[in-house]
Amino acid sequence: MKVHIEKNLYLESDGIGFSIREYTGKNFTKDGKEIPKVHGNYSTVKSAINHGLIKMKVMESTATTLKELAEDLERIEKFIVSKLNV
Repeated sequence: MKVHIEKNLYLESDGIGFSIREYTGKNFTKDGKEIPKVHGNYSTVKSAINHGLIKMKVMESTATTLKELAEDLERIEKFIVSKLNV
């Protein structure tokens, strides 16, 4: 399974678990296959979204106050909901 999240970011399954991977176009194997940056491995899709994706987005925040961080978290949650609602 390979599900597009945004830009070069994907939720993938290897048959054992789930991972959030980013394809940057920078790392390749000797045979030319791209090696993605793995942002985390998770046992369920729900944990990949609720823990991994939210953590990634929060880490990108430039908030300097709790209020700004809370606003960023609300924006992140809305972003995820928008991706889930088709």
